[in-house]
This record gives sequence, C-alpha cells and structure tokens, in this order.
Amino acid sequence: MMRVILALFLSMSAGVSIAGGRYADPPPNLVEVQKASQSALDAAKQGNKDAALDSAKQARKLAVASYKEKSTMPMQNSSSRLKAVIADLENGGQPTTAVTTLEEVVKLINDEVEYYKKEGKL
Repeated sequence: MMRVILALFLSMSAGVSIAGGRYADPPPNLVEVQKASQSALDAAKQGNKDAALDSAKQARKLAVASYKEKSTMPMQNSSSRLKAVIADLENGGQPTTAVTTLEEVVKLINDEVEYYKKEGKL
C-alpha cells in the first residue's frame, strides 16, 4: 500500500516538474507585438487616445494570432492585458489609466525579446 502511494506521488510530481519553460524558438509576431505595444504606450503617455487604441488593437490582434499558432504564456498574458486596455480606452477611459497596464505588457514582451536575443534566436 505504501509503495503504491509513493509511486502515485512521484508520478504526479514528475508531471508537474515538466511543465513550464520557454520554447526553443520565439513565438511568432513577438517583435511586432513589442513594437505595437510600445507604440500604444507612447501614444497613451502623450494623451493620444485614438493612436493608443489603434496600436493596442494591432498588438492584441498579433498576439492572438501568435497564441493560436503556438500557445505561449507571454502572448496569452499580453493578449489578455491588451484586451483590458482596449476596453478601458473604448469605454471612455483616459489614456493615462491604460499606461500602467501597457507598461506591464511592454516589460513582459521586452523580457522575452531580450531572452531570445541572448539565445541568438532573434
């Protein structure tokens, strides 16, 4: 009985340890999402709601397409955060309220770009 419990515990813990990590190749559209997100952030900081909204929509569209092609956490996180930015800007929010979320997206994407540059993949 004790061996069965130990075997079950070890098999479950081994399955958990395999999950996570990065793909060997960067997600599709990574650099494009980086540029569009940075553009949205710059426009939001300048108070240009329309430009921020357009860039955020473009970045989200690219992130969703990337996520559908290759399921990666950075693109999923970026997509969901960009969706919140878009909703905020479309519902009469000021660009300054979207800046914090856009800063998170840009940091997340920049970290990924830097990682893949260090690995020589970009």
